Amino acid sequence: MLLQKLTLPILGADDKTDPPWDHLSILYNIIPHLVAAVAILSASVLPYAEGQTTKVAIVVLILVVQVGFRAWGDYAFRRRSPHETLELWLGRFVLLSLASGLAWGSALAVLYSSGSPDTQVVVLAVGCGILQSVAARAYLAPRSTLALILIMTGIVNASAISEGNWIMVPICAAYVGFLASYMVQLIAMDEKRTAAEGKTRVLVKALAESNSKLIEANAQLHRNARTDVLTGLENRRGFDEDLHRCLLSMRDVGRPVALLLIDVDHFKRFNDANGHQAGDECLRTIAKLLAGLVAPSEGITARYGGEEFAIILQDGHAMRAETFAEELRVSVACLSIPTRHGKAHKLTVSIGVAIAEPSDDERTLIARADRRLYDAKASGRDRVCAFDRTRHIVGCR
Repeated sequence: MLLQKLTLPILGADDKTDPPWDHLSILYNIIPHLVAAVAILSASVLPYAEGQTTKVAIVVLILVVQVGFRAWGDYAFRRRSPHETLELWLGRFVLLSLASGLAWGSALAVLYSSGSPDTQVVVLAVGCGILQSVAARAYLAPRSTLALILIMTGIVNASAISEGNWIMVPICAAYVGFLASYMVQLIAMDEKRTAAEGKTRVLVKALAESNSKLIEANAQLHRNARTDVLTGLENRRGFDEDLHRCLLSMRDVGRPVALLLIDVDHFKRFNDANGHQAGDECLRTIAKLLAGLVAPSEGITARYGGEEFAIILQDGHAMRAETFAEELRVSVACLSIPTRHGKAHKLTVSIGVAIAEPSDDERTLIARADRRLYDAKASGRDRVCAFDRTRHIVGCR
């Protein structure tokens, strides 16, 4: 398990739905390499003070080349094409990482070789600091990070061995083991965090889907509560809400409103003679006709109750409500309603029309339209009444 974790190319590489580009963004960042370069240069102060300018110049050259390559890598990564693959940039990172390990190890080995005891202590301290930082940050790409650590410690060890300092070998081996164990713990913590985030995303998605279904269910319940089961038109509740809204709009912005109350003439007689199923089919047929005559942008059609229907018209359609009502009356009169006796039956409607006035509320507007509907029926049915009975009734049987 230990070796398996340390040989991963990058954490999250197997996640095809969400490739770990954010991990690579961290790994390509140039800032830690600038800090490492400054740390190694600080270790060059003693050799420089001791007059080892050639050694310091070599270190500076190595660091300039290393930082230059990493700066290019950071710049190129941030401006990569969206079509380029994760594998391509991971491969480039591995090469840059190995080059960094080679550069840091070489720079530290140059300073360590033939250096004073104080210089060697500082070099080892800086090297340990860099390795610790690498393990803490670059564990996201375990394979290349472990290779970088081995390269750095190998080069510094070679320099120490060349001076007969064999004790460095077991010390560095123990330190590499510590870093490997440290990286494994970091990897395990990251995997737990990633797993927790994955579960959270699943839960959030499930919650969002549940909320969406709940919203749709509530909307459907609201639609059902406003819909007449038999005809599919709005029911009395929907009609009351829409009329209230339309009257508010009339008062707020001056949109004209007209109300038509429609009653099927002699419906009870038809229902008794032909049965309830024929009566239901009759109401559905008339409802379909009304819905076809009134577009949603022009008005609202509802079943007011029993054999009565209501239509709310707005804007220019409201101003020609009487003409529309007469057209509607004629259209209904042209319908042929099938009966159980196999004969077609003709039905007519009586219509009361009222155009809302600024002082109207729902009660007064409905009362005026209902009064005119009564006048139309009292005048012989199959009529449109748009004014008080003493003034104007149109249509004839």
